[in-house]
Amino acid sequence: MKTFFITSACIVAIITAFAGKAVAQEEKFFDVIGDITYGEECLQAWQIEEASAVAEKLLLTVPDNPYACFFAGEVRFYEGNYEESLSLLQKALKEPDIAQSGQKFYDFVDKIYQTTGKFKEVRTEHFLFRYLEEKDEILVDYALDTLEKAYSAIGNDLNYFPQKPILVEVFPDAESFCTISTLSKNEIETSGTVAICLFNRVIITSPRLLPRGYQWLDTLTHEYVHYVIMKKTHNRVPIWLHEGLAKYEEKRWVEGTPPKLPVSLESLIAEAIEKDYFITFEQMHPSLAKLKKKEDTALAFAEVFTVISYLFNRGGYPFLTSILGGIKNGKSTEDAVSLATGVSFPEFDKNWLQVLKQKKFRRIHGIQILPTKLQETSALVDDMESVAEIEIKDARKYAILGDLLRREGLHSAAILEYEKAFRKAGTVLPQIQNKLAMSYIMDTQYAKAEEILKVALEYYPEYTTTYISLGELYQRKGEYDTAIEILSQANHINPFNPIIHKNLAQLYQKVGRKEDAAGELQRLMLLTK
Repeated sequence: MKTFFITSACIVAIITAFAGKAVAQEEKFFDVIGDITYGEECLQAWQIEEASAVAEKLLLTVPDNPYACFFAGEVRFYEGNYEESLSLLQKALKEPDIAQSGQKFYDFVDKIYQTTGKFKEVRTEHFLFRYLEEKDEILVDYALDTLEKAYSAIGNDLNYFPQKPILVEVFPDAESFCTISTLSKNEIETSGTVAICLFNRVIITSPRLLPRGYQWLDTLTHEYVHYVIMKKTHNRVPIWLHEGLAKYEEKRWVEGTPPKLPVSLESLIAEAIEKDYFITFEQMHPSLAKLKKKEDTALAFAEVFTVISYLFNRGGYPFLTSILGGIKNGKSTEDAVSLATGVSFPEFDKNWLQVLKQKKFRRIHGIQILPTKLQETSALVDDMESVAEIEIKDARKYAILGDLLRREGLHSAAILEYEKAFRKAGTVLPQIQNKLAMSYIMDTQYAKAEEILKVALEYYPEYTTTYISLGELYQRKGEYDTAIEILSQANHINPFNPIIHKNLAQLYQKVGRKEDAAGELQRLMLLTK
């Protein structure tokens, strides 16, 4: 959400150097300085069309001016035109004053281009989607369908529909995402940041980069909300309001799904109330990705979600858009919120917290924020995850024994060991729940399997294996449509798991949906070729 750290500093240095030279030259150079300064303001305000118009004027009137070329190169980068950006920046770097300040920006764009230059792109009415074809082609249909739904839903909610195609880029490895996001790998894994809205585009990591994927379609929508807010308010909204709206709206692409706090975040809020430990709005600045612990980042998301819920309950989306409109028109966020709520901002903050503390949030001891590890999905993904992730030693010991028995087909005996592991864990762990459920399924104890899998899904909706286990359960029960529905949701998390597509192909064949079955077989071939 932050402004690019290189651009602002180097452009100030470049304009200063240019102004010094212009004093002794023709008066028209002062017009160029004014144009560049105005163009920079447009970039910072995410008004890229206006900045582009300035760049076109400069290239037409002073095409050889290195300062104009540097600014135009910057604009082309924001537009996603890497080749032309590098060409213009290279031309500008011949000026010694620019080379001194601008080389770092050129190197940054060039490094990104080493990845993006290999991208394939697909256009829809509102989006330009770029990805690395041989690895991430499977994402295209899912992503574009979701983005177009988000365009409509978020546009109606926040009363803003971007007119120009929105650039969306999927970065295929940890190094390239670290570069474009300007975050370190440690910051990414600590905060769980796998996507960002920056440089006039939506940027995500491929779900292939996490062992089980992540809720990437919700994340695409989340970042698109940031994009809309940036454009609608000229980049004037603080991080707490940005993230609150994005979190509140991230599932709006799914029709009929109201905003709801996930169980893990609900538990964090309950714990925060109990301990009177909160992340302040000031601590959230400049980015939640900069918080030191993943639990703090998750708590901050939970807090700002409840802030938006509190505001929404005062007057729905018109109430929220009135606040955004006030900010766009020059009011401070504090004044805009104060005007909408009728109380001072400190009083608003106090009232929200008071209402929050009166709610009955569930505190679930032992529920975890699953770690983010940038580790590529294996080509062969087993539906039962490694016991190495079970941190409680005794629980892990019984789970290992259960695995050994299950592999020998001794399902009743395996159940006894998994139940011991569950008791030793003392809480719902999706690894153990899935192992136990699969043994129940193999032992035809379907009701017990369904019960524990539904709890696991409620607590850990991002855990792909649970969807696969439920799909297996419903398929064995002959509930094919329900199995299809639950397995389709797994693709919202990890479409790179071949088991999902294999099982869906079989299910579609059973219900006579031959075209859908063929589509799943094509995806399976794409993953296994």
